[in-house]
Amino acid sequence: MASRCLAYQDMPGGLFLQEDRVVPHHTDYDRWRLIRSVVFASGGLLTIAVGILLAHEGHAPLPSKGSRVDLARGHILLTRDARDALDVQSEEVGFQPASESLKAYASLVSAWDRHAFATSRLPGRIVKLHIHPGQHVKSGTMLAEVESQELEILRLELVNGEVEALQAAEVLALKRTAEGALPGQDVQEAETRMQQTRNALDIAKGKWLSLGLSETGLGELLRPGSKAPRLYMPIFSPISGTVIHSDLSLGKVIEPSEHLFEIVDLTRLSVRIDVLEKDIHRIALGQKIEVHLTAYPNEVFPGTVHLIGLHLDPATHLNAVWTELANPEGREPRLLPGMYGEAHIESPPSSGTISVPSTAFINDGVDRFVLVEAARTAEVSEFLKKSVTVVRESPDTVVLRTGSLLPGDRVVTRGSHELGNFFVPGVLRLSPETRQTIGLRVEPLGVYSLDSTVEVPASVEVPPNRRTTVAAPLSGAQLRIFVERGQQVKAGQVVAEVSSLEVQTLQLELLREHLTVDLLDKRVEQVRDINQLLARQRLVELRNSLAISRNRRDHLQERLTILGFSAEQLDSLKRKQQITAALPVRVSTAGIVVSFNKVMGQAIRADEPLFEVHDLRRPWVHGYVSEQLLPSIRLGQVARVRCISDTQQVLTGKVVRSGRSFGGTHRTLSVWVELDEEPDIPLRHNQMARLTLVQGTTSPTTALPHEAVVREGSQAFVFVQKEDGTLERRLVETGREDDRRVEVSRGLLPGEPVAVTAASALQTAYASLR
Repeated sequence: MASRCLAYQDMPGGLFLQEDRVVPHHTDYDRWRLIRSVVFASGGLLTIAVGILLAHEGHAPLPSKGSRVDLARGHILLTRDARDALDVQSEEVGFQPASESLKAYASLVSAWDRHAFATSRLPGRIVKLHIHPGQHVKSGTMLAEVESQELEILRLELVNGEVEALQAAEVLALKRTAEGALPGQDVQEAETRMQQTRNALDIAKGKWLSLGLSETGLGELLRPGSKAPRLYMPIFSPISGTVIHSDLSLGKVIEPSEHLFEIVDLTRLSVRIDVLEKDIHRIALGQKIEVHLTAYPNEVFPGTVHLIGLHLDPATHLNAVWTELANPEGREPRLLPGMYGEAHIESPPSSGTISVPSTAFINDGVDRFVLVEAARTAEVSEFLKKSVTVVRESPDTVVLRTGSLLPGDRVVTRGSHELGNFFVPGVLRLSPETRQTIGLRVEPLGVYSLDSTVEVPASVEVPPNRRTTVAAPLSGAQLRIFVERGQQVKAGQVVAEVSSLEVQTLQLELLREHLTVDLLDKRVEQVRDINQLLARQRLVELRNSLAISRNRRDHLQERLTILGFSAEQLDSLKRKQQITAALPVRVSTAGIVVSFNKVMGQAIRADEPLFEVHDLRRPWVHGYVSEQLLPSIRLGQVARVRCISDTQQVLTGKVVRSGRSFGGTHRTLSVWVELDEEPDIPLRHNQMARLTLVQGTTSPTTALPHEAVVREGSQAFVFVQKEDGTLERRLVETGREDDRRVEVSRGLLPGEPVAVTAASALQTAYASLR
């Protein structure tokens, strides 16, 4: 098999490659290919090294058979052989907007409005089970039936009440027929008795309906001559979904606070994404999310941010971000509560940006650039150095600002770093693109007053009068939820309803007393005009009974008002005998719902928090001062606040309160700072911060921001811009400093242009100079 082999030879002016005709044997073919690659690579690298050395010494790049370099123009010519030796490859870049993603842990949870528990409103014993775990049910489906002694007592009250009411009506009709032959007081007592029996029957009917039992069943029970079968308390499903849990058996004794069935609607699930405190400012509503689940490692589930939580977990300081995923209809659900995975939250694409492979990006410390393939023929390839502005970097891609690159440009992706060595910097001169990338700002050295300060750890604190825990005043089961996380609520707004037997009993007692007051009012009017000693004695007794009944009625009405009943609800109860099935839960102050973790039907205690509402306007900052710093603290002191999540944002305020005692465990003094202005981005309760307290101000002096000074051991350096645009690293002496600036006592003159930002990046660039 005939082929050609390349040999290299030293020549004046550089290294070039020479062709020789060689016909290797078949058995030597692989060895010949290996030798050929080594020769090409060695020749190319030696050519590059020679070019670098000659260019670095200030001479124009000398032509060679392998390459030609023009440093001033950023121009490289490579022969075909040199290109093959370095295996130079390029690819075309597109102009699709580049996005950035933030990774965080994710978990699937059932949506709060699609998750419920089924409970019994009366204690008793399970006698019938109609549904088993894993079955799908619709809202209102009967799940089980409970045999209850209280329900049997209620049935007896209704049946006997109906009989007594009919009997009292018959007696009254007979006495009215014989009204002339009987004393008028007998007729009045018969009327009173009839009204009392009717009131008792109405109250029993109200109790029946308040338990969720049907009016049809009530009518059948009270129908004359009917023989009602044994009554059971039904348990219905509050939502449509799948029964995922039930720990019941026939004959089991249950209580009203016991969760009997758990139902979840799996058509839509919520995804909870826990974001670090420092990344909160990078999240916005509507951002695209890619969810990667452990159960399906090769699939991506897309979504968008629909809610950003305003509550930091007090233990982990993680902030929840929410999205939703749907299971396909008509098929077995693939997404289940409890699944874990990872979420990639994509930032909105920056306009005017492109992405290039990280292998095409070259950072020599002083300049950031790519090599663009300008032309290519069979024998020669031409490359141009293009400085670029970097938006962000990742292991795989680099996002650049558009400008120097044009649509269809081809950038070198293999061999780029070998060719980039041609442009090793000798002076610290930054291109406009690199200045923009690192955020370089040059300002003349100025004169400033420095503050004497102390710094202490701190945390954001929503004042207690603007931080509300919402709880039900009575025990029961959560029947309905009217708000969502992150929702703004007003003072007095109903945020939930709780089903409670105790509140139903209070309403029935109020209704009973209200009806009694009406009845006694009528009896007092009837007796008042009778001028007899016995009648006057009876009138005194009736008035006393009326006063006592009114007091009980007003007391019960006040209790229901305290429990959250409105005037309209109480009026409806007294006029229409309409019993409210649930206790309204109201929020006492306006704010934002920052957290709740209950679901419909869940049993709750009277002291159990249901919601947390925060008014996030102008929160306090709680500082923790050690004993050593106590002499430096005073009320009215100016303070500067920097949150850990965004150290660039500086808030100002004043010390307004002190705890005036040191804690027994942490040995610190608490101080509180009120901010001068409301932050642009709401601060969350317990958000970590640093508090700088100003003790006083010193005389003006030449000073620079801390970002302008780099230190190596005990030495300090700054970067001064010269007239030709190059930057010079200069040794300086520093003195006093505060949280914003540091004094420069020697090494600089007032007015000299100094880099006040990106000094660390300049130090890296300086280290790369040769």
